[in-house]
Amino acid sequence: MSGAGWMIHARESNVHNKTVVETPFAYEDLCGRFEAAVGRLDVPTVKRLEASAAPWPQVEAAMRAMAGASGLMRFAVFDQGAVASLSGSQIRCRLYLVGNPAIAARIVRIDARGALYVPFRVAVYAAARAEGATIAFDRPSSLLAGLGRPELDDIGRLLDREIDDAVLKATSGA
Repeated sequence: MSGAGWMIHARESNVHNKTVVETPFAYEDLCGRFEAAVGRLDVPTVKRLEASAAPWPQVEAAMRAMAGASGLMRFAVFDQGAVASLSGSQIRCRLYLVGNPAIAARIVRIDARGALYVPFRVAVYAAARAEGATIAFDRPSSLLAGLGRPELDDIGRLLDREIDDAVLKATSGA
């Protein structure tokens, strides 16, 4: 497919490796636990860093502080179930965009196509008849592997460990 001076290339990739964790926790409880397990992107802080053209070490320090122990933060939360429930039956599902801008910068410096995969998506949902809620995500390493850049492998594994740790924290204990 092409247009005036541009071309679209389509390529299929089946490298996505999904992790699904079924829990005994109620939907709202699991959402709260996951949100507590990851940091939160503070937009005013980011805008101040941008406005002051902060040096990179200062940006990295700010990202570490926002991410906290998990190394990850939520960029956005989309309550997909709220609107979907207007169809007549209750649907409980949220989509989180999760990542770390400092890590994303490393990725896109290697390959700008990495912007397709960071931040990455995490879903929390509860089936209509389910006892507990579920948390699911594509493994960041598998998403980045689709780019075919071996230098992203270590970063992908780092992100895998960070999301695994956050999910473990969110799903441990009662």
